[in-house]
Amino acid sequence: MSEAPATPLPTEDPGAPAIGGPRRSTGYYVLLIVVVLLMAETTVHGAILLYSALPYMYPAFTSAQLPWIITVTLLVAGAMQPLIGKLADVFGRKRLLLTVAVLYIAGSVLGAVAGNFQLMLVARILQAAAVALPGVIYSFFRDYLPRRMVPISVGLVSTNIGVSAIVAPFIAGGLLSGFGTYRAIFWFCAIYMAVVAPIVYFVIPEIRQARKSGPRQRVDFLGSAMFTVGAGLILFGISDASTAGWTSTTVLLSLVLGVALLVAFGFAEYRIKQPMIDMRLLGGHALRTTLLVSLFAGVMSTAWGYVVPQLLETHAHPGIDYGFGLSATEVGVVTLANGILSMACGPLGGYLTKRTSPRFVMLLCCLSGIVAAVLTALWHSELWHFVVFGLIMGISSGFYYASGPNLVIEAVPSRVTGVSTGMQAFTSAFGGSAMPVVIAAVLAANVLEGGKEPVYASHGYTAVFLILAAAGVVALVMTSFMRHGRQPATGGAVSAHH
Repeated sequence: MSEAPATPLPTEDPGAPAIGGPRRSTGYYVLLIVVVLLMAETTVHGAILLYSALPYMYPAFTSAQLPWIITVTLLVAGAMQPLIGKLADVFGRKRLLLTVAVLYIAGSVLGAVAGNFQLMLVARILQAAAVALPGVIYSFFRDYLPRRMVPISVGLVSTNIGVSAIVAPFIAGGLLSGFGTYRAIFWFCAIYMAVVAPIVYFVIPEIRQARKSGPRQRVDFLGSAMFTVGAGLILFGISDASTAGWTSTTVLLSLVLGVALLVAFGFAEYRIKQPMIDMRLLGGHALRTTLLVSLFAGVMSTAWGYVVPQLLETHAHPGIDYGFGLSATEVGVVTLANGILSMACGPLGGYLTKRTSPRFVMLLCCLSGIVAAVLTALWHSELWHFVVFGLIMGISSGFYYASGPNLVIEAVPSRVTGVSTGMQAFTSAFGGSAMPVVIAAVLAANVLEGGKEPVYASHGYTAVFLILAAAGVVALVMTSFMRHGRQPATGGAVSAHH
């Protein structure tokens, strides 16, 4: 499986930003990476910090309202990913980052003072702009960094997310114990972004990409609205189906309207001179295959992280071989190795994309995910099983976040990197929303004992993990036949000249 070395492009200065500008020191580029990753922390703050605060929100909100305070941000962020990426492509990365910062601060302050459910939903929707940033971060690295630094920098996003996921519960615990109210979480988010935004303003330079002769690039607002609303309706329908059921009028109406809007969006984009998404590029083998691989490969680690805590928290019961009755903190200790290895394999995967190829790293992601899922399906009766198999799944997760965006960067020209990496993030969000519904359906068919906290038969969890392995096999096969991404990652140098 040897890969031929990529031919360097002689006209490019390897020490200068990809889209132009003076050569800078490596220390300067490291500073840019750190500043952008500090802002990317808010993608995790917007979700994980609030999980710990839910018990403190019961006096102000009902048990039926609380899930939506979490879910609305994830749904809106998932649907907004391509739009946020497109806005960054058109108006510039720095301007988009600062606009998102303002929206996030406004949402955080509103959440801190909101006195009713409706205002809280508005606050969480405003915060969703920051949660939708990953695609923009990837495109930022492509534009602002030398090509040689792009692949590893992309992998660092996984490390950043992992660090945030580990640290966030401790931050939330300190705020909640110190102030005794969930509002402290929102004030922390507002203050954090208020500190980071000026740093972004003064440190990040304004780089304008040289355009070829032709009309100025514009935003297709109608197409953007159709896609965002359609995607949002589908994500909402899938998410709501886990509780309301697939025959619910709300679920069916959301799915039908969402599909109709996306179909109409597809037809409309072919007729527009400057579409939100170039449908010919999306329909091309490179980007289409990358998005499909991202969908199936991504659900392995996402769903594993969703299922394992439920399995570990279940108490011992006759007829099952997995009851441990762990607390949430104890679950965190068992799965800590998974998070740490995922953090380590992000930049390692980015390095390997340069030394081998993004496709090769995605193959490693699929193989390790399949192995972890199959092993967990067969053996899940001892805690050490989850530690060891979690390590293997951590490899899959880190390599996924390193290879997926690098495959997109190698597949598309720079002018559409934001919207393309946004589409890749959307496919991950779609898989993350769909898998809990699939898992719930499988477990519901394998109930050992019903009640408020049902106990599921062991073979139900075995079936779930085998489904994850099957998704990995699909991704593995598609990656094997992938025609692009077979050369060492260039940071987009090859696709920039297409």
